[in-house]
Amino acid sequence: MLAVSFLVATLCYFRRLHLYLGHRLKWWIGYLQRKFKRNLSVAAEVDLLSYCAREWKGETPRAKLMRKAYEELFWRRHVKCVRRVKSDNYDALRSVLFQIFSQGLSFPSWMKEKDIVKLPEKLLFSQGCNWIQQYSFGPERYTGSNVFGKLRKCVELLKMQWTHFSGIKDYHKRGNMCNILFSDASLEYKLYEALKFIMLYQVTEVYEQMKMKKIDMFILGYTLEVKIKVFRLFKFNSRDFEVCYPEDPLREWPEISLLTENDCHYHIPVF
Repeated sequence: MLAVSFLVATLCYFRRLHLYLGHRLKWWIGYLQRKFKRNLSVAAEVDLLSYCAREWKGETPRAKLMRKAYEELFWRRHVKCVRRVKSDNYDALRSVLFQIFSQGLSFPSWMKEKDIVKLPEKLLFSQGCNWIQQYSFGPERYTGSNVFGKLRKCVELLKMQWTHFSGIKDYHKRGNMCNILFSDASLEYKLYEALKFIMLYQVTEVYEQMKMKKIDMFILGYTLEVKIKVFRLFKFNSRDFEVCYPEDPLREWPEISLLTENDCHYHIPVF
């Protein structure tokens, strides 16, 4: 009788333990899923026309124009989906870099020829660019005396990640790795600070073309050696609806596509 009571008590204990552990596991899974979803800066693909219908309701002139522009992309430009991109000061960089990594594009030729990690010292000591000593990293207003060390780490991270993604041959694996990388805000912003700095370096190379209105997009395309095609939906039915940066690439560069509703925030069209 004592043995039976002990067995019943043991079974009850393990049952309660099982329920408790199951509850905690479910809580942690939900927490991690919410955290991952909240931090993912490039959302999953959604149907383009469904997205348009949700975002542009009503009968205002602008809503009608945007719906026509989205229909143009869907029916004539063969854009089937869109990936929403987090809106902040880095969304253009994020939209381009995500596509470069997800497509496994290789380094620009000039980056292969130069040690980009040494660019901060080169700009200061060879070209006298003293502004580097006051360089700020995103929201940081003061970087102290270790600005070179911070810049080098950012550029090293960009070089390492780019090398890693360009070496992955499987498309789906690259996509999964991109989702992981672009859900880590601290790593993301280091990549963007590296890109910002390298773009500043490239300004000296494109100085003669500074008259362009969208010099930031031009420098981004020139720096990464990609042709950036932008569908400017608010310019539908005008010659500026579809523009490219740079307009005439020096070589046959890979093409990256963006769409924007206002020239301030960008999303990724999926063909």
